[in-house]
Amino acid sequence: MRKENGKCKVILADRDGFYLQRLKRCLERKGEMQVLGMTDSGPALLEMAKELQPDVILMDILLGERDGFWVLESLKKENIECICIMISAIDSDKLVRQAIALGAEYYMAKPIQGELLMERIHQLLEHEVVRLPEKEQEVMVMEENPFRNLEGEISVLLSRMGISASIKGYHFIRKAVIMAVEDAEVLVGITKGLYPDIAKLYKTSASKVERAIRHAIESAWKKNGPQVYFEVAGYLPSEKPTNGQLIAALSEYFRLQEERPKKIS
Repeated sequence: MRKENGKCKVILADRDGFYLQRLKRCLERKGEMQVLGMTDSGPALLEMAKELQPDVILMDILLGERDGFWVLESLKKENIECICIMISAIDSDKLVRQAIALGAEYYMAKPIQGELLMERIHQLLEHEVVRLPEKEQEVMVMEENPFRNLEGEISVLLSRMGISASIKGYHFIRKAVIMAVEDAEVLVGITKGLYPDIAKLYKTSASKVERAIRHAIESAWKKNGPQVYFEVAGYLPSEKPTNGQLIAALSEYFRLQEERPKKIS
C-alpha cells in the first residue's frame, strides 16, 4: 500500500464544495489519512489520480459532463490501481451494480456516518472486504444505514443544496418537509395550513415563513441547488421551484426512503 508520510493518500470528488470540506475534516481528524486533492470534475479527478497516485478515491456519481462511471472506466484503461468508493445520494440498485461492475470496491448512500466510512476504508486497505456476488452487493449497500434519522438527513440535503443553517428558511424548510413526510395532506393547503403551523412553532408570521423559504430557494439555486434537486426529483425544472414544489419533492423523496426495504433477500 502506497503511503505519504505514513498516511493513507486520498482524493475526493463531489460537486458540493461544502460536502467536500466536511469529508476532508472527517478523514483527517485522526491523522491517519491525508487528502491530497479535491475536485468537482471527472477529467480533473482522472488527472489527479495519474499525478498523485492515491491509495483511495472517494467520488460521487455526478461530476459534470464526465461522471463517476466515466472516471472508473478511465482509471481501468490507464491501469491506475487504487481503491474507489462511490458515495452518492442516488442509491438505485441498477447504479450500484453498474459501479461495482466498472471497478468500484464499495458504494455508500448519502448521508454516511464518518466512523463507518473510516472503518470501510481500513477494511478495504487491509483486504478484509472481498468482492461479493451481485445479490450480496445489493444487500451490503442497502444495510449501510439501518436506522434513519430524518431530521439529520434533511439537514445534510439542505446543506448540500447550499442552504445555510444560519438562515431561517433552512429551519422552516426542514420542519415543513418533516411535517409533509408524516402527513402528505399538509401540502394541500400550504398557505393556510403549513405556513401558519410553522409560524406558531417559531413564533413568527406565516408571511415571514413563506418569504424565508423563498429566499432560501433563491440562494440554493445560485449554488448547488439544481444538481441536488435533480438527484431528488429526477428532473431539472427550467426555473427554480416554488416553495410548494420544493417541499413536495423533498418530502416525497424522504417518504420513499422511509418505505424502502432495508435489505434484499
